[in-house]
Amino acid sequence: MFEAKPPQEHQVTILVNNRPVEVPRDTTGLQIKQAAGVPPEFKLYLRRGANLDEIASDQALEVHEREEFVAVSGQDVS
Repeated sequence: MFEAKPPQEHQVTILVNNRPVEVPRDTTGLQIKQAAGVPPEFKLYLRRGANLDEIASDQALEVHEREEFVAVSGQDVS
């Protein structure tokens, strides 16, 4: 009998602190931190041009190839 396999999550490569990291297209801030080996208490930001938008650990988002994220230990992201 034919057994249907669950659909594979589409993986994309993003950059976290300038390092390539593979994550599912539909992911969370915490999943990005885990894939990048970043401590969960670090703050995560999505780079949009000259701006950085904070991404909460429980925030769901759809990521795209080569999007850039920054993870930092403190409040200072300058």
